[in-house]
Amino acid sequence: MPELTEEARKKRNGGGHGRPPSVKICGVTGLETARDIVGAGPDCIGFVFAPSRRQVSPADVRGWLARLEEERVKLPLTVGVFARPRREDVDAVLAEARLDAVQLIADHDPDLPAWLKSRHEVQVWLTVPIAGPEQGGNRAAAAEPMLRRMRHSIDAILLDTHDPSQGGGSGRAFDWTVIPDYRSLAGELGLPLYAAGGLNPDNVGRLLAGSRIDGVDVSSGVETNGIKDIRKVSAFIERVRAYGTDTDEGNGGGTA
Repeated sequence: MPELTEEARKKRNGGGHGRPPSVKICGVTGLETARDIVGAGPDCIGFVFAPSRRQVSPADVRGWLARLEEERVKLPLTVGVFARPRREDVDAVLAEARLDAVQLIADHDPDLPAWLKSRHEVQVWLTVPIAGPEQGGNRAAAAEPMLRRMRHSIDAILLDTHDPSQGGGSGRAFDWTVIPDYRSLAGELGLPLYAAGGLNPDNVGRLLAGSRIDGVDVSSGVETNGIKDIRKVSAFIERVRAYGTDTDEGNGGGTA
């Protein structure tokens, strides 16, 4: 299995004790937007290759990243976002656009993360869709067998609200009270835990307060009229930077 490059290692995310959670700004759709967002200082930027109004082509992403590198812009970790992709589709994107990580759901193909690792020098972030309130017991139990099976071929777990069509990326919040069980499991597996879904500058503080989450992922929550708003992007990043993962003020409480 190929190892990550030193540059990618330096950009790798994951919360550390006393460090602010990582920030991923997702749904970048153009060069100017990418330039502005990178200037705001996120840890990661995401490009959507799944069917979406924010879907972009690998050729465009390759061009945008090349242009930013020509301008000597220091890029954050770059993430390609998929839903439940076919192997050949991810393979084709990675062959054209040089990315540091892919984010995907793999319940349809449990061997997909390991297959990708065998072919590409890339991180794999596994999205776990949260469908709704889960009653009683350990609420990460349903996903535990899959996560244990994939533990050596994934680099992060990302919780997102289940969407019937794509699995995630709905822009709606899930029940945050499930986070502690996933936090415990992720810690046991040695994997960072990220959260997405319905976040914005006004509510991300509630999520972070006591959740010990390693990173947050936002797209529509930093947009105005469907377009990335750099003021909201900057405000979101500032709010996250104000928190450390050792904060222990109790869970932010339910949904946003």
